Amino acid sequence: MSFTDPVRAFWDAAQESWVFPYVTVIARNWLTVASYGLLAGVASLAVVAFIPNEFVARASLVADSPNKANLPSSIAQFAGQLGFLSGDNSSRGPEFYRDLMRSRRVLTTLATTLIHDPRSGGLQPVFRVYGASYDSLTPRRTEQLLNRLNKRLQTTVDARTSEIRVAFGGPTPTVAAETLDSLLSLTDNFAVTNLRSRARARRQFAETQVAQAKVNLDQAEDSLRQFSERNRRLTDSPSLQFEEARLRRRIDLRQEIYVALNRELEQARLDEVRDTPILNIIDPPVPPARHEKPQRRVIAVLGAFLGALAAIVGLVFQRARVAP
Repeated sequence: MSFTDPVRAFWDAAQESWVFPYVTVIARNWLTVASYGLLAGVASLAVVAFIPNEFVARASLVADSPNKANLPSSIAQFAGQLGFLSGDNSSRGPEFYRDLMRSRRVLTTLATTLIHDPRSGGLQPVFRVYGASYDSLTPRRTEQLLNRLNKRLQTTVDARTSEIRVAFGGPTPTVAAETLDSLLSLTDNFAVTNLRSRARARRQFAETQVAQAKVNLDQAEDSLRQFSERNRRLTDSPSLQFEEARLRRRIDLRQEIYVALNRELEQARLDEVRDTPILNIIDPPVPPARHEKPQRRVIAVLGAFLGALAAIVGLVFQRARVAP
């Protein structure tokens, strides 16, 4: 048995297979297959040549969640009933900022933000840069522009590190980077505004409770003063002594509540005026070096492959019709 015997046996078996005639037809017409593939690749490249480039700017950031104020027990129940303490920290996770970036309020404000327009060379609102035919924003155009901006925006959250990765596409590298930078600034501003609104509501609530606690304390002190004026001698009456002790306990209790509420009011005032950064940007947006869409090489290769495949399928059907 020689070395070529297995090869010869395989070739003889292949010639007897039903696939062999089709493979022979394809091999004889390889030039046709290559021509179809080349024409399809060139046609695909010509089509995508008219698709404008899209440059994608990227940034990564980490959200800073403010610490929840520890309310004293004297007002925690009241504040919880009014909804001032519900979900204060949990709503400030990375998902909160990711959804805030895609919110209608932020994107609508972004549409009117001024950025550098490479066509005019000056500052133009985003809706004119991304909507070339838009001179003004009508309700219909606003919806179209918001959908366009949402499609260009990509946000992902790393659950392990709580890092937010943001990508935004634009017609030029500078437009993509500048628009993404404006989006991050707007998100930060809206988050700070929301935080301060909650702090203001908490401060106003604490002021109301302090005022009421002061009234209650004054009433308790007046009651004890009036009782002392009416009853000069208490040593001879156990009932009067008991009443005096009860009034003094009421004053002590209301004084403790008043002091605790005053402490919370001072904390609420500090929370209202604090200027803590909300978004810590790790990698700021920079103009990308090259476009990401469309991927012309991939489309041309795919078009050539599909063209060659179409030629092969045609040859196979042609051979099947003439086969005995």
